[in-house]
Amino acid sequence: MDTSSFERLPESIRRLVIDGLDGEVQSGLEHLDEAKKTGALDAEATAAIEGDIRRAAELRNRFSPAK
Repeated sequence: MDTSSFERLPESIRRLVIDGLDGEVQSGLEHLDEAKKTGALDAEATAAIEGDIRRAAELRNRFSPAK
C-alpha cells in the first residue's frame, strides 16, 4: 500500500488516525476477551471480531510500522 499521501498529512492528523486505529485494536481485544469469558459469542462472531482486529492492526502498521 502506498502511504505517501498519508505521510504528507500534518503530524496531528496522522497521530489522530494512528491513535484511532490503536483504539480500535484495543477495544476489539477487550470485547473479544470479555465475550470469551462469558461465552457470549459463537465461532463465527469470534472470527469476525478477530478479523476486524487483524485488519485494523495491519492498517495501523502500514501507516506507522513498529520501530
